[in-house]
Amino acid sequence: MTTTESASLEDGRLGRIAVIRLRPNEDLVGGIEAACREHGLRHAVVRSAVGSLVDAVLEAGGQTVSVSGPGIEILTLGGEVRSDADGLPLAELRGTIADSAAQVYGGRFRRDENPICITLELVLQEWLPA
Repeated sequence: MTTTESASLEDGRLGRIAVIRLRPNEDLVGGIEAACREHGLRHAVVRSAVGSLVDAVLEAGGQTVSVSGPGIEILTLGGEVRSDADGLPLAELRGTIADSAAQVYGGRFRRDENPICITLELVLQEWLPA
């Protein structure tokens, strides 16, 4: 891996694709990590997602942003999952959401604070570092 001040490059290739459905009240971050454990994905990238949250909590610019629902729409979701030193997947997810008044917010999704509303369908693709 080559690292500069703000970016890093890693050789590897893309592997399997997993289509995942998270159920109501399941946490966004924890649910994606659990799906990666279930499917044996040690490293993965989020390819696409569609769904909604009951409420949302993001971190943006050093601030915590809480958005009350219900029915927070996920507009974009991106990020990756990497295994920690114990081999457990840890998700780093960012995205944009909209509340019922069409106000848009963006940032990093906080663990245990973003419960799924109806469902979340997403596509993960395995990353296989060289």
